[in-house]
Amino acid sequence: MTRSPRRSLTLCLVAVLTALALASCSSAESPAATVDGEKITDQQLAQDMDLFTFLGSLSQGSCGQPVTGETPESACARFTLTNVIQVDLAKHYAQAHDIAVDQATVASVISQIETNVGGAGKLDAQLKAGGVTRAAFADFAHRLLVFDAVRTAVGKEAASDAKLQQLYEQDKAQISQIHAEHILLETQAEAQKIADEATPENFSELAKNYSADPTAKQNGGDLGTMLGSQLDPVFAAAAVALKPGEISQPVQTQYGWHVIMLVSVDTPPLEQLKDQLIAQASGVAFNDWLGEQLATADISVNPKYGKLDAETGEVVPVRSTATGIPGTSSPTAPASPTP
Repeated sequence: MTRSPRRSLTLCLVAVLTALALASCSSAESPAATVDGEKITDQQLAQDMDLFTFLGSLSQGSCGQPVTGETPESACARFTLTNVIQVDLAKHYAQAHDIAVDQATVASVISQIETNVGGAGKLDAQLKAGGVTRAAFADFAHRLLVFDAVRTAVGKEAASDAKLQQLYEQDKAQISQIHAEHILLETQAEAQKIADEATPENFSELAKNYSADPTAKQNGGDLGTMLGSQLDPVFAAAAVALKPGEISQPVQTQYGWHVIMLVSVDTPPLEQLKDQLIAQASGVAFNDWLGEQLATADISVNPKYGKLDAETGEVVPVRSTATGIPGTSSPTAPASPTP
């Protein structure tokens, strides 16, 4: 019995429609990542890879560091995705807290870059060589500036007067100009004997006679004035704890046992260092905030690029049995870290 032409055509049409539906489903690939429901598409990732590559070229850097068996393209993809995820988290915070960056600020930053590379024409030529449009670069700069504005906003919340005072006290030994004299000895017992004998009047003579510091014979143990950060941190902390003319008990450092006499110390006032301390407090606070966001936000990463390590915030290599993974040199796909 033969099948009617109409039925054959109907079955053929069903088969074609089914094939088209399956093709449509398979072409709707998963995004590179999602951050609290917002998709980062493969197309956006590819464009941002060009932008991060260009940005790296300005500072003679690279877009990611490949791990063993990984191509530079795959490393760049992971590096870029790491940063884009963090930029998106900051963007969501900015939207919720009315933090904005105006176009004048973006234009000013781009102008600085133009100056650094030798003018607007030079920048345009470099952008073109990197496959980046000026419009895309301006948008990229805006996104990074929003990230920086969020970093500042989150940090300022944590930079209380009490926190700044705490940081100031912690850093006091490192930021002070210290003029000290010392006698270096091999054992604690020797150092204690000298400490018991030492006075401001005989300190130099004791240093010349007993110090293991080879320069002591000439300078009597006088180190001159040095920034605390140039000294051993234990030595610096012990020195600033003294009053001018006061002599310490034995202090052990990596060099041996010291008896220290403070000649003078000059510590800048907190107000003079306030901006520096705010930046220090802000950095710690922002890193804590970002770590919390990475741990609690709903973030998924397409395995073809790697997986998110919530502790470091990096998209890291992942092994896969799938084939055809972009940017890899084998069916098992690694990846690499962030800025």
